[in-house]
Amino acid sequence: MDFKEVKQFIETNKEQAEVKEYLQDLNKISVDGIEKYVNEDEGAKKWMDSIKDKHFNKALETWKSNNLEGLINDEVKKRFPTKDEKEIEVEKLKSEIEKMKQEKLHEALTSKAVKLASEKNLPVELVDFFIADNEENTVKNLGALEQSFNSAIQKSVELRLKGEGYTPPNNVTNERKPNNLNDALKNYYKNN
Repeated sequence: MDFKEVKQFIETNKEQAEVKEYLQDLNKISVDGIEKYVNEDEGAKKWMDSIKDKHFNKALETWKSNNLEGLINDEVKKRFPTKDEKEIEVEKLKSEIEKMKQEKLHEALTSKAVKLASEKNLPVELVDFFIADNEENTVKNLGALEQSFNSAIQKSVELRLKGEGYTPPNNVTNERKPNNLNDALKNYYKNN
């Protein structure tokens, strides 16, 4: 019996239990055999990778649904710990104290700025625009105002001295000016 005859015999009798059992004994499936097949065959390797990916994704989704929310909550609590009423009240008081300090500092700076502006004959109405976050910067700002203000006054004085300022009218008469309303009315009716 040659190989062709064996093959033909198997094909014709493949439904018989004895033949099926014999063929299964010839091709026993083992873990080592499967591993060798998957490592050597590219198609089998791709198929195995897709199966691994499916299982990994399912495991990841399960892990996310079971653990991720808890981990996120723990991290949020660690970064932003919950505060009890006493801590909230203390923070509120601290912010109020800080606000009061800022107001007091602003008042002191305003007072100092008004005093400096008065001493230097600067317009006190502009002082609020030159108050800074500390005394040193406020004094610098007022110095800049003084310099600009004095420069503007100097230019105005120089313009007037050059003759570009006010010129009185030429039609000056020697008439006596009235001292009161009664005299003014008399002059008006007298001239009209």
